[in-house]
Amino acid sequence: MKRIFKILTVASLFAFYSCNETRREQDVDSNEVAEDVNEERFEEDNSMEKDADFVANAVASNLAEIQLAKLASERSSSPEVKKLAQMLEEEHTKTLTELKALASAKSISVPVEPEDEAVRKMENLREEKAEDFDKKWLDEVKDMHEKSIDKFEKRSEKSEDAEVKALASKTLPHLKMHKEKIEQCEEKIKDQNKNS
Repeated sequence: MKRIFKILTVASLFAFYSCNETRREQDVDSNEVAEDVNEERFEEDNSMEKDADFVANAVASNLAEIQLAKLASERSSSPEVKKLAQMLEEEHTKTLTELKALASAKSISVPVEPEDEAVRKMENLREEKAEDFDKKWLDEVKDMHEKSIDKFEKRSEKSEDAEVKALASKTLPHLKMHKEKIEQCEEKIKDQNKNS
């Protein structure tokens, strides 16, 4: 009987630790994993490591943009914001596909989720009051585009890899156009709020 009890105790401890390990694995940030893998893979080539970081960050950013666009489609009451969100979702999905293809061709590891900070911002937006949502959402996507434009400009100038440079250069005008459309939408929303 004691032997059976010991076996059951060991088995339950094993099961407990196995579940715990699975939970820890699920808490792993795919952005950190991608960064670590790329750092190790390209440690001999500093330029390619910077390009790999850029591609991985751009993938995470596009994932966040797509999720933000979907959130606006769900939560916004403004037809202008919904139209903008639909356009951003389509454009960033296309860019994401191109980034993933480039990453695959260059053996660059990329994340499968947005960065934690972007996720927190989305959670905060999800909790916003309906009347405040559009303004806060527009502020957030404008800020994200400004940061992306800066990163894409730097890689389009400094990348030594022709394909990374080409993708950054090709995407940059689209990001600038997005920012313009966001600013136009902001103005429409301000005007609507003044007149109501």
